[in-house]
Amino acid sequence: MNPETSSLQLVFEDGVDEFGEPVIYSRRFNNINVDASDEDIQVIASALASLSAADLSGATRRNDYSLLPVEDN
Repeated sequence: MNPETSSLQLVFEDGVDEFGEPVIYSRRFNNINVDASDEDIQVIASALASLSAADLSGATRRNDYSLLPVEDN
């Protein structure tokens, strides 16, 4: 089964707030080539993260699949 769509989510930690809790934010990049390898996505994630002053705390690839066949009318 091949994914229909793929996206990349980067999670950054950007210091702490007034209560000492980490400030977390994320950015999602949609329409990632579904044929790209995980290694290729990892390289892209690292390159994108290097553009930010915040520290990268996580990167997630999400592949979406259709579970039901689409019927043509």
